[in-house]
Amino acid sequence: MRLKQIKLSGFKSFVDSTSVPFPQQMTAVVGPNGCGKSNVIDAVRWVLGESSAKNLRGDAMTDVIFNGSAQRKPVSQASVELVFENTEGRLAGGLADRSEISIKRIVTRDAQSLYFLNGSKCRRRDITDIFLGTGLGPRSYAIIEQGMISRLIESKPQELRVFIEEAAGISKYKERRRETENRIKHTRENLDRLADVREELGKNIDKLKRQASAAQRYKELKAQERRLKAEVTAIKWLQFNSRYTELEQQLSKQQTELEKYQSQELGDQRVLLELKQQAQETRAQLEQAQSRFYQLGATISRLEQQILHQRQQQQTLSTQLSQAQHSLNQAQDYIAAEQAQQQELEQQLADDEPRLEIMQQQVDELAFTLQQLEDEQQQQQQALMQWQQQQFRLQQQQQQYQLQLQHEQQQDGQQQAALMHIEQEIDQLALKPLEQKLQQLTAELTSCTAKVSAQQQLLAERQQQLAEQEKRTQSALSQWQQASTELQLLQREQAQLARQQQQQATEQQQLLQQLQVKPGWAASVALVLGQLQHASVNTSLSDTAISEVFARPQPRQAGSLAEQIAEGLYPDYFNQILCAQSVTAAREQLSSLTAGQSVITADGYWLGSNWAILAGSSNADSYLLRAERLQALTAELDSAQQHLTELDTACQAQQQQLDVLQQQQREQQAVLQQLQQQQQQAQTAKLLSEQELQQAQKLLQKLQAELNDKTLQQAQRQERIEQLQLALEQSVEQLLNHEAAQYDLTSHSSAAQQQLQQVKQRFEQQRSSQQQLIMQHKMAQQQLQTLSQNLNRSRQQQQQLQEQVSQLEAKLQQDDEPELLLQEQLQDNLLQREEAEQALISQQDLLANLEQQIRQLEQGQQGIVQLLNKKRNELSELRLDAEGYRVRANNMLELLREQQASMKELLESLPADADETLWQQQLDKTTDAIGRLGPINLAAIEEYEQQAERKLYLDAQNDDLMAAMDTLETAIRKIDKETRQKFKDTFEQVNDGLKTLFPKVFGGGSAYLELTEDDLLETGVTIMARPPGKKNSTIHLLSGGEKALTALSLVFSIFRLNPAPFCMLDEVDAPLDDANVGRFCNLVREMSETVQFIYISHNKIAMEMAAQLMGVTMQEPGVSRVVAVDVDDAVKMAAAS
Repeated sequence: MRLKQIKLSGFKSFVDSTSVPFPQQMTAVVGPNGCGKSNVIDAVRWVLGESSAKNLRGDAMTDVIFNGSAQRKPVSQASVELVFENTEGRLAGGLADRSEISIKRIVTRDAQSLYFLNGSKCRRRDITDIFLGTGLGPRSYAIIEQGMISRLIESKPQELRVFIEEAAGISKYKERRRETENRIKHTRENLDRLADVREELGKNIDKLKRQASAAQRYKELKAQERRLKAEVTAIKWLQFNSRYTELEQQLSKQQTELEKYQSQELGDQRVLLELKQQAQETRAQLEQAQSRFYQLGATISRLEQQILHQRQQQQTLSTQLSQAQHSLNQAQDYIAAEQAQQQELEQQLADDEPRLEIMQQQVDELAFTLQQLEDEQQQQQQALMQWQQQQFRLQQQQQQYQLQLQHEQQQDGQQQAALMHIEQEIDQLALKPLEQKLQQLTAELTSCTAKVSAQQQLLAERQQQLAEQEKRTQSALSQWQQASTELQLLQREQAQLARQQQQQATEQQQLLQQLQVKPGWAASVALVLGQLQHASVNTSLSDTAISEVFARPQPRQAGSLAEQIAEGLYPDYFNQILCAQSVTAAREQLSSLTAGQSVITADGYWLGSNWAILAGSSNADSYLLRAERLQALTAELDSAQQHLTELDTACQAQQQQLDVLQQQQREQQAVLQQLQQQQQQAQTAKLLSEQELQQAQKLLQKLQAELNDKTLQQAQRQERIEQLQLALEQSVEQLLNHEAAQYDLTSHSSAAQQQLQQVKQRFEQQRSSQQQLIMQHKMAQQQLQTLSQNLNRSRQQQQQLQEQVSQLEAKLQQDDEPELLLQEQLQDNLLQREEAEQALISQQDLLANLEQQIRQLEQGQQGIVQLLNKKRNELSELRLDAEGYRVRANNMLELLREQQASMKELLESLPADADETLWQQQLDKTTDAIGRLGPINLAAIEEYEQQAERKLYLDAQNDDLMAAMDTLETAIRKIDKETRQKFKDTFEQVNDGLKTLFPKVFGGGSAYLELTEDDLLETGVTIMARPPGKKNSTIHLLSGGEKALTALSLVFSIFRLNPAPFCMLDEVDAPLDDANVGRFCNLVREMSETVQFIYISHNKIAMEMAAQLMGVTMQEPGVSRVVAVDVDDAVKMAAAS
């Protein structure tokens, strides 16, 4: 697997779409400082999932997007794509068969990152998971910077140990050990809590057991109490129903007597109704006479009133005529006055017209002058405002220059301090070693994955078996419950039939008791025996007549009812009753019957010559049917009991199998969880190791880049300080000149403002006078208009008054004639009123006689009504009593329905001599027994079962926790053992690699690693290097170049344990001289046989070593471009030329 090319677009200085190919094993990236070489390595780290903007030399993730230059605008997004060759199939999983793999990352201005794998959108985790075990990652040891080299050499023993642990993959064991210790701590805490819970639970179970026993006793007494209450209610219903029947009979008698009195009352009411009708007609005639009398009286009053009104009207017309003449004279005087006032106003308006014209000319002249002055003033104000704005801009510019100068001076001081700090960090920083053995972790992770898959498959099979077994168990349990329910129903029905048979044993005929009828013919036999319900069987044969009868044999006639008697004595006429299967067949046999014969069907239809009987519901019928049903139930009960026993056995077997499968499932689930934890721990350990190495590499590269950037920024800032100081001096001089010119302009503007105020004051005075004159003129016009309107109204009123006077004079002359006619009409009406008065008195006498007869009949009827009321009251009382007993009986029935009891069953179960007092005493005793139990916890039974089950579960949990403690302690011992072994093996391999590489790099000398303590779990690691000819006591005595070569030797030793597909080096040869650069190049060339190298360098020797040169230029400021040169092709072209 190797890196084929990098595609950049909008990433930092690579604004254009750029493709950086890597066809050779060794590629050198060259170019001047600041041209964007390190951006290539940042792009690789970024696309591999780097999430820290600080490690990419930025403050935010959006800083990687091109932010514009002097000639280009910022872009909206940045994208980087890595293309890998996977011909060797190093990547596992679904990408193993891909010959080429592309990974792409895009970030937008809203800081949203998108990842793509072979063109398909994916997650960041998918990208990091792909390179697990390959040595690649955002902070892996495949990318080496200068800071990483210095940090490695000067690290403390415990810090250097971390590099060895990462190479050995021990960090995952340390993390696992820490998690295991936490689990042990939590387990101990759980055990303590569990012990407290179990102790408390034991106390609760003892108490609940006593409460459950009391609750069970309470339930039994409660059931007995409900039964006794229902029976007492049934007894009360019998009493209430009997009393209700008696009262209904009394009601019938009382109703008959009431109807007799009601008939007498109706006769009297008819006579009374006729008299009242005559009285009503008489009243109508009386009302007509009264109406006639009152109408004549009203007519007389009206005529007298009209005569009086006529006289008053003449007097009123005279008064109105006088008033109208007076108003006419006043209107004529008012019209003369208004005409004089109108002439005065017209003269005043004619005088005001010339004055208004003169004032308007003066106002127009002053307005023109005022407009000119205001225009001049506005121009001066605008000029002054422009000068003020220009002065304000100059002051702001001066303040800005001062602030910028202070800021640049402050930044210059901070920059110098930052440069010193970065130089100190670079001097102290040591490169972390590449410590993780990814091949071993990959093998271990693959093994864990295979185990997890196998365990998951096994668990799925167990779960499927468990589901099938649960279905079978549930089915068996359902069948058992159904069979149990049917058995209980059969037992109840059998017991009920047995009680009914026992109850009727003394009431039924002796003949029925000793008969056994074949199935299906009980109804027919009961129908025939219904004629002999009171017959009895004499088995002693002491009677001579009976002995003679039964001494003769009784043959059973074929096809007769006698054949359906299985056992017992029966009347001889059963042989004369033929049997038929249906009614149709019975009718067909009627024609062939002899004398005394008949036909009967199994369902109780009995036919004979000209007669038919249908089976009803009789005691004999019920007795025989119940006997037949009781026999059938006994057989069904035995069968159901046997079936229930079989189902119970099957349920127990199914439940045992279900318990076994559930236990197996829990065990397999625990194993699966343990394997998944191991798998997750292995993945976490690898990821943490890679992240720590990448962080160290990033820090070193960032510090070096910051040092270069800050040096360049300091020089640029010094130039800006000088430019700002010069601009500040020029700005001060311009501001002084501008202030003098502004003072002159302000003085001229003040004089013009005073003149403008004087003219404006004169204009306001003149305009005020003009407004007053205009108002006076308008008021005069309005008064003139008002006078004209008033004058018109006055003339109209004068004309109306003249017409009114004429009308009143004419009307006075016409009102003398109607008074004589009214006097004649008054005399005629007086005569008619006397005749109407005589007719009214006659009708009044007739009405008085009729009313006297009506009062006598009503007094006789009151006695009958009182007697009826008494009978009705008695009837109402009886109805109330009857309704009360009926309601009480219904209440008893409703109470039984609430108690879910059947009245029919209760009456059948109650004895005939059941007494309410005796039953109530039994009920009171039961109630007292319930009260003596005291407070009852009805939920105690269920709680006791739940708590007992919980106690068993907690006991099992306690055992599981104890076993888990042993397992965790064993795991810690195993982790410590594996950690020591892995650390020892890795330390020896790295030490051997260092001993081998160091003489190659230095051309001699020795270097080795040593432990500070004997305990491999806690010991630190130190490095000792002695170049040829030196016997230094510590590595800190070596020169910078020697330290760098020693660190490279250690890094490559770690790298050999688990080499990545490619390695990127960022100016790691900077502190080396030419001789050491040559040794470094030889080492890189040797490792390039198996690893692809991409390195940034300014050294010519390192450039010569590369098979391909990749030049990065910045011809356009702020924009990086790539120029690639294949060294082999260049040599061939030079040789050809």
